[in-house]
Amino acid sequence: MNPELSALEESDESRRVQRFTHFVTFGLILGCNALLLLGLWVSGVDLESTLAKPELYDPSNGHCVGVQWTKVAGAEGLVKVCTEWIDFSDISGQTHFLPTDKALAMGADGNLYFPGQSSENYQLIALMIFAIVVMVFGMWVKRQLIAKYQVRLQSFDHRSS
Repeated sequence: MNPELSALEESDESRRVQRFTHFVTFGLILGCNALLLLGLWVSGVDLESTLAKPELYDPSNGHCVGVQWTKVAGAEGLVKVCTEWIDFSDISGQTHFLPTDKALAMGADGNLYFPGQSSENYQLIALMIFAIVVMVFGMWVKRQLIAKYQVRLQSFDHRSS
């Protein structure tokens, strides 16, 4: 067999495998991202509210402009809480507000905090596990498809010669 012809066939096969790899990669990027977005939609997790840390008034970094007496978990009776303030580190100068939909709690040190929403945390953890599974599955499918395509090309080349 002619060595030049063999090298030409190998470069043609290499080019075909590379082109197939690009198509599979592009297809899996689209497919896996669609699957991830579908998983996000089905889970119902609101990433904006889940990942946003609700802020509290910091007296060393702002000026309180509105207070309210509020029931706070861990404290007896009502507690005077700053519900509206100007944050000096915010260059927009907008007034910040205490979220009304979140419950407040008082820690052992006397500071206020928002108790964690464990159901939101579990949904977020489940969503992250789903994303990892989709990525690993996508990489496995890519390897399997490319390997099968290479075997098919090699068997086709052996039959034709």
